[in-house]
Amino acid sequence: RFRSGRRCKRLLATDTFVMENDGQTIINETDTQRSIGKIDHGSLYFSGEDQKAETTSEEVSEPLMVNKTPQSLDKIMTKIGVGNFHWKLMAICGAGWTADNGWTQTIPLIIPSVQREFGVKDWQAGFLASSLFIGMAVGSHFWGRWADATGRKFAFNTTLLIAGVFGLAASMSVNFPMLIALYFTLGTGVGGNLPVDGAMFAEFTPRLARGRLLVALSVFWSLGGFLVSLIAWALIPSNSCAKNGACPWHANMGWRLVVGSFGVLNIVTVMLRVGLPETPAFLLLSGDVEGAQEVLRYMARQNDVGPQVRALIQNLTEEIKENQELGIEEASSASSSSSSCHQCLASVKKLFEGRHMYRTTLLLWGIWFCTTYAYTGFNVFLTRLLEAKNITTSNVYRDALLYSAAGVPGSLMGSRLVESALGRKWTMVISTGITACCMMLFYLVNNEAEVIAMSCLINVASMVMFAAYYTYTPEVYKTSVRGTVVVTQF
Repeated sequence: RFRSGRRCKRLLATDTFVMENDGQTIINETDTQRSIGKIDHGSLYFSGEDQKAETTSEEVSEPLMVNKTPQSLDKIMTKIGVGNFHWKLMAICGAGWTADNGWTQTIPLIIPSVQREFGVKDWQAGFLASSLFIGMAVGSHFWGRWADATGRKFAFNTTLLIAGVFGLAASMSVNFPMLIALYFTLGTGVGGNLPVDGAMFAEFTPRLARGRLLVALSVFWSLGGFLVSLIAWALIPSNSCAKNGACPWHANMGWRLVVGSFGVLNIVTVMLRVGLPETPAFLLLSGDVEGAQEVLRYMARQNDVGPQVRALIQNLTEEIKENQELGIEEASSASSSSSSCHQCLASVKKLFEGRHMYRTTLLLWGIWFCTTYAYTGFNVFLTRLLEAKNITTSNVYRDALLYSAAGVPGSLMGSRLVESALGRKWTMVISTGITACCMMLFYLVNNEAEVIAMSCLINVASMVMFAAYYTYTPEVYKTSVRGTVVVTQF
């Protein structure tokens, strides 16, 4: 790490390095030598197995810090590979994402029944969706920073438990304000679970396989919408009040059964998560090398790798331990003050370190806000939009089911496209443009078949879009701030 006013004349390295700075930097590169000009308030992060540096003693007074932890950990993860451990982890994290999307999709499906039972007017109905998403915003910020400061495991289990318990309570609401309050509370769990699950899954997977596995995980998100739509189609039409006349709660049990079923799904998923260890990346950053070594050995046993890999784990973790004061001193310092508000603010400030990260963070915030605003608004009022197209009540839930089902192939398409020649960026650009065009065309069609076709196209394109977002966002940030940055996007 070089401070303002110092110079490094020669740097010999066998691999690449990444530079972040907010001053003027000049780099001249040959096969073995890189000459670097004056760096103002910048920092260099080196990667490679053997890094060496030659500096002039009169110009650099601080020793060169070389962080070997990420490179060693990535080598171990690559050797362990993708196996039984990761498929089990995908099922566990995927069940959480299924439940999370299910909560957002319950709102458009239960709103008509809730309005009839509690006498809620159209302009008041939006408060239910607002309460859930405000709770998600609060939960994502709180639990994301908590996970960065104290570890992923506790937040990984607790957030889903909050959603499950308060979801069950919401199914027994006696009035609309109570339902709003309970949806806000369960929203804090949903909002925290989404990014923590993503960060947890990403840190357990090898770097080279991380992109396609994260996108494959997004398929479970689509399954959540499909599952809740299927349950609603089966239960709500036959267990709801008539549009006219009195609507007592015992004659309007459909929406309560839908909400309660997803509360049970959350609690069952929490039980499946018991015993899952902390991520080795966080353990290393916290200074617990022995704990990280034990987790890596557990992963190796689950994936049934050979003794050579287990020996590599032993050798590389010993190397990490020897370089602990160089590689993890920053994270250890952060961990000692994890309970302070200063650490939370420091995590946010790291998102704006250097011109590149400043620009990246602001662009991602804008992208996530605009696309989520449009997509969520369409989803929340989907049943109302279908009714406005003169579609009968029984067909509304069938059409909502078809809409949700279209998201599954959309996620699968996204998993292929982000790994294709298009890459993450152009997959985002093209799919977002198609989603926008289909949303505008939706308002121009009135025939039921055309309405179904257009709504399905919207969900296919939007699932490709979000698959690319979910893959790209965690990959551009360091482990120490990954939880914080991902929750700000979500």
